[in-house]
Amino acid sequence: MNTSENEQDMPIAITLEPGTYFRCTCGHSESLPFCDGHHQGGGEVPIRFTVSERERVYLCTCWKTDNPPHCDGSCGVVLP
Repeated sequence: MNTSENEQDMPIAITLEPGTYFRCTCGHSESLPFCDGHHQGGGEVPIRFTVSERERVYLCTCWKTDNPPHCDGSCGVVLP
């Protein structure tokens, strides 16, 4: 497996302010990793999650997590 494939499965590390967010699951959003409504009419539904205080979150990209949209290391990634 080459480096670009490895990086593709890495979680997205992002610092978020308090609020409600919607993680895109269809892959068509122009605002990835967040939903912008491009799933309308399709079978995909975004994952809603809330951040209660400013924090660094790790959003899963491999979709093996048991805690979507957060990475839980199920793919072998070691989180800080």
